Amino acid sequence: KMLRNAKVIDDCEGKDQVSLGSTIVLKDIEYGDEEEYTIVGSAEADPAVNKISNESPVGSAVLGQKKGSVIEVTVPAGVLRYQILDIR
Repeated sequence: KMLRNAKVIDDCEGKDQVSLGSTIVLKDIEYGDEEEYTIVGSAEADPAVNKISNESPVGSAVLGQKKGSVIEVTVPAGVLRYQILDIR
């Protein structure tokens, strides 16, 4: 089933907006911390090595966003606000 639904990601995609396969740098607006994540499919997700699923709260919130955008993510602990500093 995974192979049947697979999509080849062009290297040009995601340079100006976040897409599957993008590596992004997020800044936590409240604390100023910066984190780098790669957006992957749910089968590849591994938070221990900063690979987050496109279906996770943060992953789904950043998809389609551009550099400089501020996003809000609702998590069990409340609302987190991040700014997208870079997209690669």
